Amino acid sequence: MISIDLSGKTILITGALGAIAEHMIRRLVESGATLVLTDIRAEEQAERILDDWQIPPSSYLYFAADITESSQVDRVVNSAFEKFPGMDTVIGHAGGCGLHPFASTSEADYERIFRFNYFAQTYLARAVLALWMQRKITGHLIFTSSYVARMPHTQIPAYSSAKAALENFARSLALEYALTGIRVNVVSPGNVAAGSSLKVFDEDPAYREFVLRVSLGRRNSPQSIADAFVFLCSPLAAEINGQVLSPDYGAGIGNRL
Repeated sequence: MISIDLSGKTILITGALGAIAEHMIRRLVESGATLVLTDIRAEEQAERILDDWQIPPSSYLYFAADITESSQVDRVVNSAFEKFPGMDTVIGHAGGCGLHPFASTSEADYERIFRFNYFAQTYLARAVLALWMQRKITGHLIFTSSYVARMPHTQIPAYSSAKAALENFARSLALEYALTGIRVNVVSPGNVAAGSSLKVFDEDPAYREFVLRVSLGRRNSPQSIADAFVFLCSPLAAEINGQVLSPDYGAGIGNRL
């Protein structure tokens, strides 16, 4: 059995208090990583949540921030690098949505969903890449996408469009920074039995039928998504760049007849 040891590695994760992030954090801490966590919730609330998840306080540093504000992203990234100057792995995990059909979604709400799922990731990338270039760190930036980036659904047009943009953005960055040694990859889960994926699955019968038809009749466990991140953070993935890793039970392949 291959054992992944991330001792000595520091990893920044946005959207750190979500349902899937819980399993990511557990797996990464179990592998020995030190984490810099950020989410919109206040520090006191975050500490209670992380305590409930049994995450040792010694294994993480937490910053409250709204990542849809670039100035707050800059603050978190700069503070993280002040504490961990050689940090070389960053996960842009924040994202999600509920059902929002185009016809009944206001212009402001549509833009808010897109900004959270796409533009916030560009803010993170801009802040992190600038410091990696300045410090000559061959870092690894990993984004969380979704299989709906390639298999769109009528009830989530802003979200699926944002994730499609994010995957293309990640590939573009991988090309642009390839000669520096910086890598950019994406984890693109299927329908996960946790978080916003679970919410949409429970609320929309048509989506539920679609998921069960295209993905071997199963939903992904959040643990399987966490394992994909641990793998990409490890030396085992050192030669992977510009790729979309899809732990999705084959949902991204297409419909079964």
